[in-house]
Parts: sequence; C-alpha cells; structure tokens
Amino acid sequence: MAGELEKSPIMKWLTANQGLSNFDESLKKLLAFACADWIRRGSGRVVPPEEALAMVVAANLPGIPMGPWLEEPCANGIKIAEFCEKIKVLELPKELCSDFPELLDLRGVVCPRNAARSRLVLAGAPKGTRMTIYLDEGSPIENVPQSLVADGHIVENREKKGNFWSISVVCGGAIV
Repeated sequence: MAGELEKSPIMKWLTANQGLSNFDESLKKLLAFACADWIRRGSGRVVPPEEALAMVVAANLPGIPMGPWLEEPCANGIKIAEFCEKIKVLELPKELCSDFPELLDLRGVVCPRNAARSRLVLAGAPKGTRMTIYLDEGSPIENVPQSLVADGHIVENREKKGNFWSISVVCGGAIV
C-alpha cells in the first residue's frame, strides 16, 4: 500500500499542503468527507460530513483511532491519508449501518480529550438525538457535562454506575 499511497491524489495533496496554516482543519474536513462517503457507499444513506465523522468517532471502531487522529491531525496525516484511501474498499462496519449511535464510551480517555470528543460527536448529531455518555470519576464527570451545556445540549441525568458515571444528553443542535 505504501507505493500506491505515495502516488494517490490524497497523498499528493498531503505532501503539497502539510506546511500551510490551518492544515489541521483541512485534515479534519478530509476525514469528515471520507466518513460521509464511506457511509454512503456502505449503506446508501447520505449524511452530512460532520454527522458522519461524529458517527465514526462514537462507534469507537477497532483499528481506527479516530479520536486521537482528530486531536493531533497533523501528526497523524499519513494515517489519515491511508484511512481515506482504504475506505474506498473497506466494508462498512455494522455499527455504522444503523442510525446515530446511542452510546459514547469515554472511560479511559484523559481530560480534556474526553470533553473534546463528546463535543465533536454531539456537534455532528442531529438535533434531538439522545445519547448516553460513560465518563470516569473526577475531572471528566465535573467538566464534560458543563462543556456540553455550554454548547447548548441538555444533560438530563447523571448516574453513578460502579467506578464510572453515565450521563444522558439530548443534542441541542449546537455546532462546535
């Protein structure tokens, strides 16, 4: 794949543009459009790029560390390019064949990345979407609900479950 990737249009674009300002935002947009195309090819559903990206992040697919890629897109440019090339033939996982995911498990994700991921996922969710988010004790349960409310979402419930927390959120249609 390395030889093919070097010649791909995505890799040529990556090489030509990687030093530009806001390149990290361009990589995020590339991922969003690639995810939308992947869902369209695999299920026939047309979803906006932001929603498609949020769905893939929320699905937490093995071998596709979308959260870390989005946190440091420039450092993961090659991996993002490889993923964008791969999804042209990659089968759509069953987790993405249904409607928007109902659960976002952020246990083990360090602050402030858990807040960033939850905001990203809910920013792509259709208004009125209900989602359960699992969070660790400490800073996550203290900070994530506040950031979601600040973005216009509704935190309906917080419940302690063993060594983690579960919060129920209704998407307010906010854009982060």
